[in-house]
Amino acid sequence: MGEGPWYEENKNGQLCFRLGDRNPKPKRTKEPHFFYGALVEEPENELLADRGKIYCREYGLRNAWLTPVEQIHITLMGLGNGKSEYVKETARHIGSLIQAKPFDVCFDRLSAFGGGALVLRSGDHSPALQDFWRKLSAVVHDSPLQDFVTSKLEPHVTLLRDRNEVPKIQERLVEPVCWRVRSFALIHSHGGRYDFPGTWQLNGQDDAHAVM
Repeated sequence: MGEGPWYEENKNGQLCFRLGDRNPKPKRTKEPHFFYGALVEEPENELLADRGKIYCREYGLRNAWLTPVEQIHITLMGLGNGKSEYVKETARHIGSLIQAKPFDVCFDRLSAFGGGALVLRSGDHSPALQDFWRKLSAVVHDSPLQDFVTSKLEPHVTLLRDRNEVPKIQERLVEPVCWRVRSFALIHSHGGRYDFPGTWQLNGQDDAHAVM
């Protein structure tokens, strides 16, 4: 049903008059955290946001949380709980050392992911993105933040979240969405908002070597 007024029976069997949405979407709260990510620029971020709305309707996801267009990104590396000034400043320094050329990515598979996320993934595992991630990981590994380095990257773009319904969705091929990654950022996620303590353009040389 849509927005009220409407009636609801309480635990004592009495009918109570209510206003508002009878089936409100749950509030999405998440602990603060830092991460490196590659934000998707216009117009591809708008295209991806529209895809999220289309899939939401197609699968009947009434309580889905759609990723805001300005937050659509590829996660590169998590950096902890977002409360450490030392982590932030160290991560900013590392980001400033990375030199690489822009690279192309293409996502062509719709898939369920952890945490009820419906994501786009890459059939070829995004080799250029993997190369950039390895470069970033090598510099982080030689820094005080080395404990955050993981053994692999699973490239994906989160379109929406629905913990109840998304896990039932089977992976399938979809029309590819391709774009050029021209920058990456240190992102501070808190209270559903994103701040950007650092953003760096990819305009360097692929063979550059950064040293902490």
